[in-house]
Amino acid sequence: MVNLNFVNHIKYLLFLLPVSLPFGIAITEIIFLALICFFFIKNRDLKFLQNKVFYFLIIVSLYFAVSAIIQIHDNLKISSIFYFRYALFSLSIMFILFSIEKKINFNILFLLLFVSSLIVFDAFLQFFFGKNFFNYEIISNRISGIFKDELILGSFLLKILPIIIWVLLILNENIKKNKKYLILFFSAFFICIYLSAERTSFALLLIFLTLTYLFIHRLRKVIFFSSLILILFIFFTSFIKIGKSDPSNRIFIKTFNQITNYYFYNKKKPETIKENKKGQIEIRVNEQKKFQIFSSDHQGHYILAIELFKKNPLFGVGPKGFRYYCRTVNYDPPKGTCSVHPHNFLIQILSETGIIGLLIYLFSIFFLIFKIFKIYKNEQLDTLNKEQFLVISIALLINFFPLFPNGNFFNNWISIINYYYIGFYLYNYKKLFN
Repeated sequence: MVNLNFVNHIKYLLFLLPVSLPFGIAITEIIFLALICFFFIKNRDLKFLQNKVFYFLIIVSLYFAVSAIIQIHDNLKISSIFYFRYALFSLSIMFILFSIEKKINFNILFLLLFVSSLIVFDAFLQFFFGKNFFNYEIISNRISGIFKDELILGSFLLKILPIIIWVLLILNENIKKNKKYLILFFSAFFICIYLSAERTSFALLLIFLTLTYLFIHRLRKVIFFSSLILILFIFFTSFIKIGKSDPSNRIFIKTFNQITNYYFYNKKKPETIKENKKGQIEIRVNEQKKFQIFSSDHQGHYILAIELFKKNPLFGVGPKGFRYYCRTVNYDPPKGTCSVHPHNFLIQILSETGIIGLLIYLFSIFFLIFKIFKIYKNEQLDTLNKEQFLVISIALLINFFPLFPNGNFFNNWISIINYYYIGFYLYNYKKLFN
């Protein structure tokens, strides 16, 4: 028999999951399993299993599992074999949302705002004083906040931002009445992502804000003024030194340098010249003008990934096959640069799951884009439900974005948050057309 207290508070577990990572991935995984267990214990209707998207996710999971079993020969294949658990997780999210939709209240929004505000405040402490509340110091001119030596503050905040907006919309709070407070909160939130100096997170934030501004009318003023404050902060801190780190140097100058391979601010730096065997100085003109894909390291990862793709173009080298290969060559490949993953979803999907996986990945992205425009143009749909659906769709589009450096597509945390939003997507889509 299910504990009544647990059933009544399942909604808190559901919304605690995305903000649980700072407390440890083990906590996130426990909540993950608890939500799936709740689904199996409480669900008596097999109709929830009769879902086309769920069937699609299961087929994709089986493809990953078979590929890993055949091609990966160490412990890296274990998580891929059980990849179907994420599909069950999405189904559990949809079921729970239908079960508790009338119980989502201001306490949920307060929980999300409270936890995220603490994380943001802690990061600002580190920026202004060099240490945060836990005495963690700045690492490599980057603000990590509560995550200590893991430089994931920006990506974490970006991933929880859509769910905060979703809850704000579903509660149908008077946004005009609370506009000043929302602008203050989101301004600090956006600035914190910038302070993390995570270039991908900052670029994706700009895309997310642009799409949200275009499609979510009720939030336009809040997004506009919060973004304006972010821009003013960037300009101000770029010319006047405040705080203990300089995110503009990494986000703008270092990015330019790495892509162009040219240190424009000092042409006489040692990096731009070399000495030949005769002791003569030679300018590295060709190297200065050679553009790179993000950086030499990124380009090296991509070269290796393409080489692995060539080994098995149709099916790839298996999920986490990039890391498996690097283990076999002791991280010293004859061509390219080794790492635990290629640092780009598109390249990783191509090399590890082949053309079949790439088609599935691209189909998912184009499906999201198609549905965003189709739902947005449909004026017969309920505006509130439509906006919630659009926010989740934009979140998934940002999470799957193929053109920037990314984490490991098959990483546990990334998979959990992706399928978490897929569950919300299923819920809102079903609700829209019912």
